[in-house]
Amino acid sequence: MNIVGIEIVKPEPPSTTAVLPGQKVELTYGDVLRIGVSFDYNGPALAATLYGAIGVRGLGFDEKVHGEADINIPSSLEGFTPCQATVDITITSDISPGTDYDIYAKILNHLQAGLPEVDNVINIVGLPPSYQLLEHTIYPYAYVYDGKDEVSEFTFKTDPFTPANWVAGRLASYVESEVKKAGGRVMELKVYVDQTPLLWSDWKIEVTGTPSPSVTTNQGIGSLGIAWWALAILAALAIALIIVITWAIKTVVSSFTHQALSEEIKKTWSRESLISVIGDFEAKLKKTPTPTADLEKKSDQELRDYCDSLAKEIVPSAGAGLGLVIAGVGLAGIGILAALGLSAKRT
Repeated sequence: MNIVGIEIVKPEPPSTTAVLPGQKVELTYGDVLRIGVSFDYNGPALAATLYGAIGVRGLGFDEKVHGEADINIPSSLEGFTPCQATVDITITSDISPGTDYDIYAKILNHLQAGLPEVDNVINIVGLPPSYQLLEHTIYPYAYVYDGKDEVSEFTFKTDPFTPANWVAGRLASYVESEVKKAGGRVMELKVYVDQTPLLWSDWKIEVTGTPSPSVTTNQGIGSLGIAWWALAILAALAIALIIVITWAIKTVVSSFTHQALSEEIKKTWSRESLISVIGDFEAKLKKTPTPTADLEKKSDQELRDYCDSLAKEIVPSAGAGLGLVIAGVGLAGIGILAALGLSAKRT
């Protein structure tokens, strides 16, 4: 495999510029580096992932930012067939301003194609985004779930006139509703904004949820995998008439341990939330589900008492969950205590 082309994709005004061989590439935050590769393939059809990274070559490769693109390599059983593909890398605050960064590429499940690199080619200029935490939502399912999760980061730009308060309440409830319809659950959602650029605002949304299948759209020989929560975010932005200039996704698979549940948190939950959480608790404990009609007949206090009895079996009674919410809002300096109120909005 060889790196055969490099392009700079600018968000505003939108433009794409090809870089001549041997030419230095100057990028700033929000730009996208598009790496083109070519390789010869012999074998059955293969669904693979093209991976590209910017970093520093040493004893190993110290990656700073990376990108991934799903590619579909066609079958070639009687000889080698030339293939081409591209991968985009968004310049984020994960990489510091500096000169002579290196790049490399690989196909994750076809490493025999090689790991081509170009050294001392990338210069990063400008100041990294300074994000401010605007909203932090902890959903009730966070107090139940243990297991594998996906921590996904969705970064995008809007025009500078987009009001920061468009996210308050609507995004959190919409994302949870759409993901739940698709068979998944969301545990946490954080929204950050940086409005220091003159021509746009930088946004970052972090979503922690259960592992999910991807929805794909065809793109050349490959496809771009888009997680279900990302589709929900894009739909919410469209409904709010938010113009997204450019966006990128980064996902890390990790392990999630349920949050501690405090009395203060439980007091904020509505009847709808209590009934929903009771269902989650009963499923966690493998109890026979209480019919919704029977739960609806109970008073608020009866629901809370039953919820307490279930919670004592699976959730530690500490204030860590509430502390996390307050810490997040304190960092924002805005005073939006949205997490508790939004957590009650369930479908």
